[in-house]
Amino acid sequence: MPKVTEEHKAAMRARIQDAALACFARRGFAGASMAEIVKEAGLSAGAVYVYYASKADLMIDVSRRVMEPRMAVLDAAKSGGEVTPPAEVLIRLIDSLLIDNPFLPVMVQVWGESSYDKEFSGFASGIFETLIEEFTDYLASYLQDQRGMDAETARARASVMVPGLLAMIQGAVVQATVFGESSRVRVRAGIEAVLTSVEF
Repeated sequence: MPKVTEEHKAAMRARIQDAALACFARRGFAGASMAEIVKEAGLSAGAVYVYYASKADLMIDVSRRVMEPRMAVLDAAKSGGEVTPPAEVLIRLIDSLLIDNPFLPVMVQVWGESSYDKEFSGFASGIFETLIEEFTDYLASYLQDQRGMDAETARARASVMVPGLLAMIQGAVVQATVFGESSRVRVRAGIEAVLTSVEF
């Protein structure tokens, strides 16, 4: 029997995730069944359950996949010779979420499910805390690099600001999902105007 490579496993997970996203987009998370996801993926139930025991397990991986490009934006912002200004980074994050992002409606569904489902709330909180930590690291680096703050002061200021900054991004995601393209353009312009007037 041939050995299953890591590349094959990754491709299978991506195929199942893509199928799940298509089903969630059509019927919502609660309305989509694992049977529908199996059919959408064009695989046997056994093949799917090798990778995901439940919709919740599948959603956890989908959520991680959503977060990876956002983490990459933050890593790039602090890895160059000069740390990128927060207004630029936040707009890049917003664009990475709002433009050609098939995960957008699913993100709002996850937040909705998290309001009453403890399992969802647990993994959504874990992912969000990781994002807060990464963004705080980035902003603290910026405040040290560009504002001359000592490490402790920079970290304290970043820790206070980051939840509010991320709330703006979440609001943009909700508005774009509910109200469509015209709202996306409007909210992006509004957030850019606010950010460029803020002294970080």
